[in-house]
Amino acid sequence: ERFVGIAPVQAARDPAAECTRVWASTSLGRVLVLSTGSTGAYQERLQSASRAPIFHMFAAGPGEIWTVRDDGLVEVWHDRGTASDQPMAPQRQFSISSELQLARRAGRPMLLLARPQELWLAGGRSVWVFDPQRASAPLASVAGSALLSSQAPQPASAALGLAQLGLTAHDAAITCLAANTGLMDEAAAAARGLVFAGTDAGHVLAWRAGSRERWRTLDMSGGERDARVTALACVGERHVWVGLASGRLAVVDTSREPWAVAKEWAAAESAVAAIHVDWTPLLTARAKLQVASVHANGSVFFWDGALAHDRMAADLRRRTPALARTREITVQINSWNIGAVKPDALDRADRGFVARWLGACGAAPELLVVGLQEVVDLESKKMTAKSLWRNTTKQRADISKRYGLWRRALERALARGTAFAAGFRIVECQNMVGLFVCVFARDDVYRAVHEVDVAHVKTGLGGLHGNKGAIGVRVVFDDTSLCFVNAHLAAGESAGNNLARIQHCAAIVRGLAFKRPAAELQALQLAAPAADLANTTLDAFVDGGDGQRFLDHAACFFSGDLNFRLRTSRMQAERLVDAGELDTLLQFDQLLPMLAGDARPTTVPPPFAVSPSGLPSDVSRSRSPSSMSSSDASDDEEVRDVGSAGFALRAFHEMPIRFRPTYKYDVGTERYDTSEKRRTPAWCDRVLFRGQTPDHDAQGCIAPLDYQRLECMQSDHRPIVAALRVAVKHVDRDARARVLAEVCADYQARTAAEATALARVLWLARHTRSFGAAAQRLADAGGSLDRALDTLLGAP
Repeated sequence: ERFVGIAPVQAARDPAAECTRVWASTSLGRVLVLSTGSTGAYQERLQSASRAPIFHMFAAGPGEIWTVRDDGLVEVWHDRGTASDQPMAPQRQFSISSELQLARRAGRPMLLLARPQELWLAGGRSVWVFDPQRASAPLASVAGSALLSSQAPQPASAALGLAQLGLTAHDAAITCLAANTGLMDEAAAAARGLVFAGTDAGHVLAWRAGSRERWRTLDMSGGERDARVTALACVGERHVWVGLASGRLAVVDTSREPWAVAKEWAAAESAVAAIHVDWTPLLTARAKLQVASVHANGSVFFWDGALAHDRMAADLRRRTPALARTREITVQINSWNIGAVKPDALDRADRGFVARWLGACGAAPELLVVGLQEVVDLESKKMTAKSLWRNTTKQRADISKRYGLWRRALERALARGTAFAAGFRIVECQNMVGLFVCVFARDDVYRAVHEVDVAHVKTGLGGLHGNKGAIGVRVVFDDTSLCFVNAHLAAGESAGNNLARIQHCAAIVRGLAFKRPAAELQALQLAAPAADLANTTLDAFVDGGDGQRFLDHAACFFSGDLNFRLRTSRMQAERLVDAGELDTLLQFDQLLPMLAGDARPTTVPPPFAVSPSGLPSDVSRSRSPSSMSSSDASDDEEVRDVGSAGFALRAFHEMPIRFRPTYKYDVGTERYDTSEKRRTPAWCDRVLFRGQTPDHDAQGCIAPLDYQRLECMQSDHRPIVAALRVAVKHVDRDARARVLAEVCADYQARTAAEATALARVLWLARHTRSFGAAAQRLADAGGSLDRALDTLLGAP
């Protein structure tokens, strides 16, 4: 025997008495009433027109419990408060038998009481809406039921069906339901209330509650393999909490346009089974809006539903101009797949090239990042096998020597008066199999760089080997964080290779894990949840991050041999290159549509991404379907299956490309590949970036300066370089302390008070069954819940 349904008994007057009693149904058909304050329990005898077991139950008012049986009978009961030998008759009953059977055939049925007069049922890819207050013609009996006794209630009537909402071919099966309609008055619910459904594909579907019009589709998958939306809950009118099969939680802010993720984090390594919202603690001494996430492994976590820390941090960030001064620095990123060429061989063939490459953008940048790929020969099967299986001390020494040669070559090229008049110092230098990255700071700003850390992600052989993968370097310049990733993604021109590249991007974004920077605490006496805001180190990061993840950083750069190809033939690519029609050729690029969001008309608007940065994935560049040949169709479908909305780098941008494809050349020539494979030319070598928008954060705003390739024939790739201007800030510690004190006071005076007032209205609405009437009664009582309850229920 196991529990299959559970519902707390809502209290009538005293918030401290909330959930002291719980109804629970079992797999053997019993209903038990449990006491949360003791180990006491008793069985409640229900007089029902059906013997079918109860599979779902929920609270719908003080002492009111709704039960749903396997045969579709819905019954409304009132908790008696004590054990009794007499059977309890339902106060009301109705049937949704036929629709429930259809929902069961399609999958696990989901039920939601969106409003007192609307019950939503979902199963598979269908949704039904009923009015439980009104019924159609009475049913002679409930399908599959047997009467308990001759004194059983009258046969149930079928609930009046208001609508059946079909899903489109783009939608997956529904997994959960939620609505914000109970958090506003009736007029507001009809005008702007929303009902949400999560799906197996990682999407959240939204309908307008008043018109039941399908309005919006969100993609929450983020490139994860198991991206099912497994739980939903509305916390206030504007925030939707989303639980995923991966164990992650996300909070979507629906008040912004487009909708954006206000917060996202890994709650556990087990799927989120349910999300419960409890407003009652706001009416007690605890004074908290509590959200609980229940996970498939049995763990339960409690969260601050008001997101108080995040709200205060956002307010602090908005006041940055009052507490920090900003300046712009130049960041230069040089990337090249060198094809295992050694620097001395390169210098013999093209003397001085490294210095010319580093100095190609002119003025000396404050930060210069050099990312090399294939420092060792990854094309050599013998070399790859040795690095995989044998990796002897001698081989490790040979590889380390190769990296040392390149480090010294870069240092010589950056010596004062060579590539630039200014001198540079190494901030960090790291390698991983064929990858190599060096970060330099100009001499005069070297001391402004701190909190340096490095992370590695291997993606070769399913994450076991570093022949493919990425190195990430995090730095903080003044009080602004920057993160540089040098990546080498999966090669190949097939659809499967492209899918592997997309998966590698997701693995790198998820897998880069940095150490949390050391805290710099201000001497402020702040209570939780504001205490962490006294750590000025966190000012360097964005979106509530602490610097441990790639996307926590104000300015993010993703560069290297990304290996994305062109969806066209070799002949057509060469013709367009020779004609200088690069813009036309770029329409076939695999990467650009995923950065910009590939737009195609569909019956329902396609899912748009909700990114942690809050940046819209607006369509500035798209590829015309008519420009594709039939041989490209399968590749296109492969990308669309992953979706630009689900691409891990969807919030990143790239400067306009004004140079010819950088791959693949015959080494030592200017000819594209003439080998047996005759690979199609492509822009494999790229520099992508993601910054902040001025209205979101004063730090991390990025302005492109230059993007070019250089000519060197010693590799089958051509080197590239990008220069960008980045806004960085320096925080005035004294001004920050003053502003932070103001932010905390403002939150307590305004936001916390509003949440408590809403909790009072919701408590009263249990009795009035109307949000608007409850709000009016509370206003008439001068905001006092006790006085409003006395007026409504009489003095205790």
